Amino acid sequence: MRTRRAAIAAALAVSLLVVAACGDDAGDGSGSGNGSGGGPMKIDALVALSGPLAVVGGAMQQGMDAAVQVVNDNGGVLGQPLKINYIDNAGSADQSAAKLQELLSGGKPHAVIPGVASEIPAGIPILAQAGIFTSQHFTSATFNDPKKYPLEFGNAHTIPDYVGSLVSKAKESGYKSVGILDIDDASGQAFEAVAGPAFKAADIAVTFARVPPDSIDATPQLQQVLAPNPAALIFAGYSPAAGAMAKARAKLAVTLPTIAAQTYSANNLADLAPANTYDGILFQQLATSVKGTPQTESAAFKKFYDAVLAKSGGKLPFPINTYLVAYHDVILAAAAANLAGSLDAKKMAKALEGAKPADMPLYVSPVTFSADNHFPTFGPGDFVFTKYGPVEKGLSVPSAG
Repeated sequence: MRTRRAAIAAALAVSLLVVAACGDDAGDGSGSGNGSGGGPMKIDALVALSGPLAVVGGAMQQGMDAAVQVVNDNGGVLGQPLKINYIDNAGSADQSAAKLQELLSGGKPHAVIPGVASEIPAGIPILAQAGIFTSQHFTSATFNDPKKYPLEFGNAHTIPDYVGSLVSKAKESGYKSVGILDIDDASGQAFEAVAGPAFKAADIAVTFARVPPDSIDATPQLQQVLAPNPAALIFAGYSPAAGAMAKARAKLAVTLPTIAAQTYSANNLADLAPANTYDGILFQQLATSVKGTPQTESAAFKKFYDAVLAKSGGKLPFPINTYLVAYHDVILAAAAANLAGSLDAKKMAKALEGAKPADMPLYVSPVTFSADNHFPTFGPGDFVFTKYGPVEKGLSVPSAG
């Protein structure tokens, strides 16, 4: 913890020096991103290309590559080809802070994507202090605070979005109590902070247990949430430990109704556990991950899907949302610059706050940004519940739940 705090403090100090040197404008044309001073737009993306999240980072890189291709096929940014620079952070908060320190010491970037998973929160405050336009997909609504983070925009559904859907499903099913397994990381903590009060407000008792992200056995944690005899289970979290949860359920021959939250459903489940361990689990999924929904039939989705299939050679081991959120990180930053007619971070943010869906034809998620909301807003129609089924080229084949 001390090492992480020291790294973040060092990066913050450097970023403040950069701000002081650059003033309030978006740069003078020097350094990594060249600020607003001419030249093609370049996005700096921190990605886990090594370490335990490398397989996730590789998939998200394909999504970003697809976005660059689509943007450039549709006129680029301000009439010039968009460029992207990948920086390996190994999926580590400490390394993210150190890499940002190095990046900011070289000048003021046009836009930064601060990571792929739980390391994202380490970068957002640093980039906010440095006055950098930031496009990211961490699901915590904590960062949807335009007053505190005026240059930061999210591209994923937030935790309240999918928690609301989970609570509605549990209440509709008549459950009075649930046991929840989630991941012991920043995402899991943020999830519990929202889910606990939400289930309580619905008069549903809840017991939580956290599974370490690299765990291969979640049996102790599952036994912990089973102890109060809940009416149902919920599995949540984006981590290889998702497989350990399913295996523990099968090992203990648990027959309780089980719901997998969207974050769990988004894992490369087929690679984490045998298919039969998912029997009896109802999977909450984004409609953009399920074949045949109106969302996946849209023109914007088809453009994205064709591009990511080309970049991946048609091999998509993860559900499509893994690629889509990374794609959106790039699409949104490019759209902001085009709408603003500028690479100035403040102008880019202002332009997005007034954007309409017609202004962002390459963006698949809802365009609902405003001065008070920097995240897309997902409603009940953006989630579906299905049984476990085959994933064909990233898309789940629907099965009635």
